[in-house]
Amino acid sequence: MSLLGTLIALGRRGQGLVWRLLGIASRVDVAAIQAKLETSVRQMGRATAEIQKTGQARKGLDHRLSAVAAQLEQMQTQLGSHTRGIEGALRHVDRNVNSLVRHDYVDQASLPFPHNVLSQRFHLWSQNEEDGITLALLKLVGTTNRRFVELGAGVNGGNSGFLAEVCGWTGLMVDGSPARAAKLAARFGRFGVHTQAAWITTEGVNQLIADHGLTGEVDLLSLDIDGNDYWVWEQLDICSPRVVILEFNPAFGPERAVTVRYDPAFDRGQYKSVTHQFYGASLAALTRLSREKGYRLVLVEPRGANAYFLRNDVGEGVPAASPGTIHPDPAADPQPLFDLIAEADLPLVDLESVATE
Repeated sequence: MSLLGTLIALGRRGQGLVWRLLGIASRVDVAAIQAKLETSVRQMGRATAEIQKTGQARKGLDHRLSAVAAQLEQMQTQLGSHTRGIEGALRHVDRNVNSLVRHDYVDQASLPFPHNVLSQRFHLWSQNEEDGITLALLKLVGTTNRRFVELGAGVNGGNSGFLAEVCGWTGLMVDGSPARAAKLAARFGRFGVHTQAAWITTEGVNQLIADHGLTGEVDLLSLDIDGNDYWVWEQLDICSPRVVILEFNPAFGPERAVTVRYDPAFDRGQYKSVTHQFYGASLAALTRLSREKGYRLVLVEPRGANAYFLRNDVGEGVPAASPGTIHPDPAADPQPLFDLIAEADLPLVDLESVATE
């Protein structure tokens, strides 16, 4: 009999005993019932012990399940990132398998620019496949001192992590989070990379770079701070990078030169209740500013997060591109986003309008 059945039977026997004690049974019946009651008490004891044993087993099972869950989580972290897990790891593998196929079957040296560079893309530490693109572009235009400045490095070193860990480059990695900066130090400090936790502003960016001895010419600047990118790049003049990688906001489309208004405490998260797409600057805005600073847009990585610029005296023969021809999604209509931004009165700056005022 099951545990539940035993408990039901005991309840019925107790009910019968009450009837008999109320006079609806003889003394013989009562004696018999008392004997049965003693047996039932013993059965109840065994049932209680069984319940306790079951509870202990359940606790043990819960403990084992928790241990298995922890092991799976650890495996996901090792195979992918903590948030992307195994699915992210498989995407990573898929991208790099495609990279190997391109390497074996495509005569990359015979391709025109930018296909000769983009066909060499791969992903190790970068956000998408910038590791391969950056390496191929640097091979094409050459290097001088193999120094970099990485502003908004995250925990993987941004676009410079591969150069530092694999290629022996040195430089500066900065992130606004002390926890992420500590991870950068633990990972890249042994390669001679300077790391610092700092909130990057127009007022402090030049001194921040100077404090780490990276004035003058450097081979690479990478800027990805999800907000004041345009304004920081505008003010940064303490060093002269030969190659510049700038994150842009593809949702702003290829045509309008717009950026979020400068706010030293800008936090993309504060606008997510309205839209996740209010941050940074458009590709047209960064291209416009880069021309003013003596740079030219040359390519965009295919997933549309980062744009590459060359100083005008670097990479002779590498042609300039226009935002309209290399934007990752030139046919998309950004007007609904601009309407939403206007309706919510978010602080967006139209640089063409500012220039005509």
